Amino acid sequence: MSVSGVGPAHRPHLATGPAPQADAAGRTPQGRNDFAALTDTDRALIEYATGQKIGLGFDPHTQATSIFAVTIAADRATGRLSPGQKITVAYLTDRNRQYEQTTTGVNPFAPYLAKALEYLNRHGRHTVDVNA
Repeated sequence: MSVSGVGPAHRPHLATGPAPQADAAGRTPQGRNDFAALTDTDRALIEYATGQKIGLGFDPHTQATSIFAVTIAADRATGRLSPGQKITVAYLTDRNRQYEQTTTGVNPFAPYLAKALEYLNRHGRHTVDVNA
């Protein structure tokens, strides 16, 4: 018996709005700020794993950030991490695996994975043994 799960070919397609309209001078708005969608626990996890504090009003256009934080913010803003859904060991290891499979060279997510898993373990979200 085989069971198929949600894979790259089965990911839901999220509706997107119309392209931003340019004003008379040809300028378009910067668009949404994915970091605004982060929860307090997302922010705490990111700070623990990366050392970067991402407060309310964080502007990724003017402040540097890690790919770890960018990934979580984008996943939260696009619905991959739905409202109220906690970040889990399975989510983190899946995202790391995706980077390993699609990135040539250094995996930019990997340097933060151990600290992020440690954070989840300390906060009672250690439901998966990633070493098994």
